[in-house]
Amino acid sequence: MNAAMLKGKLREKSMTQLDAARGIGISLSAFNAKLNGTHREFSLGEVRALKNLLGLDNAQTEQIFFS
Repeated sequence: MNAAMLKGKLREKSMTQLDAARGIGISLSAFNAKLNGTHREFSLGEVRALKNLLGLDNAQTEQIFFS
């Protein structure tokens, strides 16, 4: 996962990690752990929710979560 790119997209949307966590229905600590790679990766449902929340296109989603 490209955490730097995901953080950049959050900044572009003026969203905090807490906003994103709430937007996909997980706790801030779980979001941070997934973002920093200290916990499981984002589930497919969470990836879809983040894609919608941040307005990502398919290429951006691929770059962030699957490369």
